[in-house]
Formats: sequence, structure tokens, C-alpha cells
Amino acid sequence: MVTYYQEAGALLALALPSALSTYCYFAVSITELSVMGHLGVDELAAVAYAQLCLDLSTLVFMQGFNGGMNSLCSQAFGAKNYHLVGDYTLLTSLLITVACAPMALLWWNLDSLLLTSGVAEHVAFLAGQYGRLSLLWLWPRSMFQVLASFYQAQNIVLPTAIFDLLMVVFNCFFVIGFTYGRFGLPELGFIGCPLGTAVAVALRLVSYVAYMNVYHRYHQQCSWRWDTLFLDKQIVWNLVSVGVPLAAGELLENAQLTVLTLFAAKIGELQLGTHNAMMELFYFATSPLYAVIGGSVTRIGNHLGAGQPSHAVIAARICGVCIATLTMVNSVVIVSSRRYLGQIFSDDPVVITTFSQVCSLAALAYFVLSFFCYALAILQAQARPMPLAVGMVAGAWLVGVPSAYIMGVDTAHPSLLGLWEGMICGYTVTSLVSFIPAFVRPNWQEEADKAVARSHLKEKDLASPLESDRLLA
Repeated sequence: MVTYYQEAGALLALALPSALSTYCYFAVSITELSVMGHLGVDELAAVAYAQLCLDLSTLVFMQGFNGGMNSLCSQAFGAKNYHLVGDYTLLTSLLITVACAPMALLWWNLDSLLLTSGVAEHVAFLAGQYGRLSLLWLWPRSMFQVLASFYQAQNIVLPTAIFDLLMVVFNCFFVIGFTYGRFGLPELGFIGCPLGTAVAVALRLVSYVAYMNVYHRYHQQCSWRWDTLFLDKQIVWNLVSVGVPLAAGELLENAQLTVLTLFAAKIGELQLGTHNAMMELFYFATSPLYAVIGGSVTRIGNHLGAGQPSHAVIAARICGVCIATLTMVNSVVIVSSRRYLGQIFSDDPVVITTFSQVCSLAALAYFVLSFFCYALAILQAQARPMPLAVGMVAGAWLVGVPSAYIMGVDTAHPSLLGLWEGMICGYTVTSLVSFIPAFVRPNWQEEADKAVARSHLKEKDLASPLESDRLLA
């Protein structure tokens, strides 16, 4: 019988490296903005616009299909159907590769889209350059994320975090080197930034594959067959039925946040800057939460696939305790230091005062989001993403966006505080719609039975192993 201490230790072993990987992602983005900021204001604005558009498109597909893959691979790994883990990985790789085509079209025409949105011509031109050159790292980054999810389902995450940390070092070296001609590299100016990132991303993928697949051969336990069996209609349906709602939820949430940013811009430049700074702080502080969610999806999925609902319940309870603890700590820290956090971003007394007011609401936002984070972990682990998508539609768009506009923009005294109050109203609805099916009405035995059935799709094929197959544990 798995004890609470054993399960907590297993979750911690997954969450800590995953949190480091998330922080490394922010570090890469901050490095690019910092390097471009020293080139000029237009260059900084161009990269900020480009990153906003690029992140919106990549997060939708990566978080959606990789999230679905993590759920299904974790269940298959728990069921010891190791070839199915490989098949889901192959299928996700194919779908992500296909998705690169529309993303490439969007990135190639980024300057035209920004011009249509009213961005200054010179800034749009620079952003277009950045978008086109960023195509060089689109596929390598996507494949790295797929492989990272493949190994996370097997509870192997520490090497991934180490290579993410190396990516930060590689990125600093090549971005600074190519932009300013340092470290013996040619000086390329603005285009040196995306080129440097492309080199760093490609180098990370090659070295990661060499270490994980060639040196340690971690992939052999869940090795896949190079045939078309992964295109089985049931396998495709499983991944699409989980991945598409998750991707839709990501799209709806990120689109909502973009609209809220535009609302903040309508109120004023000072409010826009404060809003963006607060969101960056919010994302940074939330990183450990998403690490706990990802680790919980893996652990709960492993137990469900193994037909052990009681163990899955233990993992779910520990997940809930971790989320509640982290949100409480974040809320206390933000509220207690609200008068000082604004000084990190500005010396303007108005900015500092506004930031302090929004920090109080951010603490409330963390309380509300704790319910959504728990629901996200449970429903994704159970491969039940539809309530999450429904919650995002109802909360983000039917309530959140209209409330933010009415309370923050369309009022006698437009204010950022009203904007955040409306946003919290939306997230309250999202959290309730998602939390009820995850906590109030869970049938763990039924979900375990579904996971076991889902994870033994290819039992007949595996009953007659090929000579090239690895022995299954």
C-alpha cells in the first residue's frame, strides 16, 4: 500500500525539477527582452509584440496536445503497456509537426498582422524579422517538449530540468554573442537574438537526445515501433479527444488575457504597464503550482492506468494540500510586500499605489485559482478535459471579459482595479464549473476502469512480440 509519505516524495521528485524548467522558460524570455532593450526602444517593443504572438500560438498546441499526451502516456505506463506510450509519443510528434505549418504561416506574416492592429511600421517590420527567423527553432522546441512529456510519464524529469538550465546558458551565450559580437561570434545586431535562440534550442534538442536516447537509452523501456500502428483510429481518437479540449482551453484563456491587456491599454499607458508587470509577477509566482499540477497528472495517471484508484485518491489529496499551501504562501507574500513590489518595476508613486491595490486582488485571485488548479490536475489525469473547456468558455468569455469591460473600462472612472475585479469574477465561474465534476462528483473506480481499458488497446498486438521489441518490465 502506497503511504502518504511515499506519494508525497514521488510528487516532490517530479514537481521540483518541473518548477526549475518553468523558471528556465521565463529566464530565456527575459534574456531576449533584456538584450533587445539595450539595442533600443523599438527593438524592445518589437520583441515584446513578437513574443506575445509566438507564445500564444505555441502554448495552444504544445500545452494542449502535450497535456493530453502526458495524461494518456501516464495511464499507459501505469498499465505497463509500454509500446502504447511510444505510440502516443509518435502520434503527438506527428500532430505537432503538422501544427507547425499554420504556426509558420502566422509567424511569417507577423508584421502584416501587427500593422493591421495599428502597431508602428518600424516596430512591425522588426517583429516580422524576429518572427521569420524564429521559425528556425519552432520544430526543435516542439520536439523537445514532446520528448520531455514522454519521459515525464515515466517519472524521469531531472535530466530535462538540467538541459533546460543549460538552455538558459546556451541562450545567453549565443544571443549576446550574435547581437553584440561577443565571445568570438560575428556581430549581427537585431537578427542575432532570434538566431542565437535558434542555435541554443537546436543544441539543446541534439544534446538531450544524445544523452537520453543514445547514452542512457532511457527510451528503450517504452520504445516504439517504426510502423503505422500508432495511427490506429482508437489511439488517434483518445489523443484528439483529450488534446483538443485542452488546446481550446489554452486558446480561450490566452485570448482572454490578450483582450484584458487591450482593455488596460484603453484605460491608460500607466495602467497598461502596471497590468503587464503584475501579470509577469503572477506568472512567475504561479510556476510552482503548474509544476505540482504536471507532477500530479503523471502520478494520478500512473495509478489509474494500473487499476489502483485508492492510490490515485492519495495522490489527489496530496495534490490538493500542495496547491492550497502554495496559494496561501503566495497570497501572504504578495499582500505583505505589496507596498514594495511596485518599486521593483517603477519609481512613479502612482504606479506603486496602483500596484499595491492590485496586489490585494491578486491574493484573492490565488484563492479562486486554487480550485481551478486542483480541477485541472484531476480532470487532466483522468483524461476528462471537457469540463475545463466549458468552464473557460463560461468564465473567461461569458462572464470575465464583459465584467472586466463594464467594471474597468465602461465606467465614469475607468480603473485597473475594476478590470481585475471583473477578471476575478470570470475566474470564479471557471473554477466552480471545473471544480464540481473534479471534487464533488468523482468516481475513482469508474475512472480507473476506463483508464485500464484505454491503456490496453493493443494487448492483442503485444501478445505476439517482434524480435526487435524490448522486454517489458
